[in-house]
Amino acid sequence: MSDLQNALARIHYWFQNKYPAKISSLASGLSPLEIDKLLSTLSFKVSNEVKEIYQWSNGYSKYECADDWIFYYMFLLNLESAVKEAETWVEEHEEINLMYKYAGKPVLPICISDMEFLAVVATDDEQTTSPVIHISEIADISLRYTNLTAMMLTLAESYETGGLFIGHNTYIEKDEKKYAAAYRNYNSGITDLALERFLKTFPEDSSWQTVQLLHEDLYMINSYAIEIPPSNLKTKVVNTLLNLLQDEKHDSGFSVVIVLEELRAVDALIQGLQHPSKWVRSRAAFALGKIKAFEAVEFVSQLLEDPDPVVQEAVKEALEMFRNQR
Repeated sequence: MSDLQNALARIHYWFQNKYPAKISSLASGLSPLEIDKLLSTLSFKVSNEVKEIYQWSNGYSKYECADDWIFYYMFLLNLESAVKEAETWVEEHEEINLMYKYAGKPVLPICISDMEFLAVVATDDEQTTSPVIHISEIADISLRYTNLTAMMLTLAESYETGGLFIGHNTYIEKDEKKYAAAYRNYNSGITDLALERFLKTFPEDSSWQTVQLLHEDLYMINSYAIEIPPSNLKTKVVNTLLNLLQDEKHDSGFSVVIVLEELRAVDALIQGLQHPSKWVRSRAAFALGKIKAFEAVEFVSQLLEDPDPVVQEAVKEALEMFRNQR
């Protein structure tokens, strides 16, 4: 039994013993032949994880409006509906086709709630897994889990430890601390995925939106207290952002500093203290105080004499954070 199959069995067991009505209408699984036939109509390939989950259950139709959500606040979309939705994104709407991609690759929706989706990214031949992404109702795409196995293991452990539970209104609720602990156990590699996407996307699209996508991914990662250790990927991203910060023609300086804060890139933030833009200088000072970069106190203090009151105020706030954190 694979880790994914084990996680799905644990989720099913938890509901069967505590809330059997929640899974009573869950469809039975498809045969490998049925799955291959449906997937063969796609113009891209997906990981074996997708086949495993649909052998377990074929979920619900997009239009059944099921209330029996067992994957947190979403339900499993049956494979027929998933394939049809993906084909619609790829073939019928050019704008949607451009938006519903992850680092240039198409995606297959797996779970749905209203107009939100969790989707898996298309794979290359040698890939056995791929990231799970969240697509919001306004077509924003962000990372959510390292892969389907990590997602299901996170959910299984969360149900078993009380990170996820059924509230008084019969909806699934979350204990943030317990859920975060489970999330960290299975998604430690998610930072590399975020950094890799940025490095792949940025040469083709160096707009502030690309920087913002990285910020959203890193913000989510940091919210689960996943450490971002030094690595070649991190160094490459920081250097790319520094070059962007030094390009006075580029208007994404403020967004860049926020990402550098998420990356805890102290040296780069110290360089930001000398930026021509008052907004970059002020945010860099504030960020250094927020991330407890005590080695930067001297550099931040020098901006107490900055000619702009916005910067002066940010420096005062940063120095106050330093004092409160000692």
